Amino acid sequence: MDVTVCIGTFGDEAWADLAVERAIPSVDTLGVPWVHHHGVTLHAARNGALTDVRTEWVIHLDADDELEAGYIDALDQGSCDLRAPAVRYLQDGRAAREPYVPRVAGHHHDCTADCLPEGNWLVVGTAVRADLVRQVGGWRDWAVYEDWDLWLRCWQAGATVEAIPQAVYRAHVRADSRNRAPSIREKNQVHHAIVEANLGAAA
Repeated sequence: MDVTVCIGTFGDEAWADLAVERAIPSVDTLGVPWVHHHGVTLHAARNGALTDVRTEWVIHLDADDELEAGYIDALDQGSCDLRAPAVRYLQDGRAAREPYVPRVAGHHHDCTADCLPEGNWLVVGTAVRADLVRQVGGWRDWAVYEDWDLWLRCWQAGATVEAIPQAVYRAHVRADSRNRAPSIREKNQVHHAIVEANLGAAA
């Protein structure tokens, strides 16, 4: 798979240090190129890293997360424009449960592309065609759910989507993380704003 892994960090330099300790070594074991960009905001860091990508595919990786062995090979077996891995959540270094492909909240079936207008089931480590990310305008500035905003725009641009459960994204859970710290009310406000920005009256 012709792919580059982009690691975007922002704010405190401790995040850049964490990328060196955790995210980057996990990519090095996979033998694919990576780019690390530190910026003022998360979307600026990810877009900055994207400017250095010369491969057909890109995978984004958070500083404190990892890609498990066989990640790239598993994604390479897919056929769609967005190839979504399973996720293994770890708390204090221990797995909370076996890896699984996430579902949209309230959905009791294996999600497909048609579920995306209702919510996100694709983790940040989803493999996506780099030119597609550029075509839809890259990453945008949201307090949370910025990956869902990107996947929605890719889907609207005609991207096909599939789950690749053999690829496992290892996510380290912290109660004070950017995605977990905001209140439910704040998260719902962002959710509705993303729906309005992308789907408008169609929602």
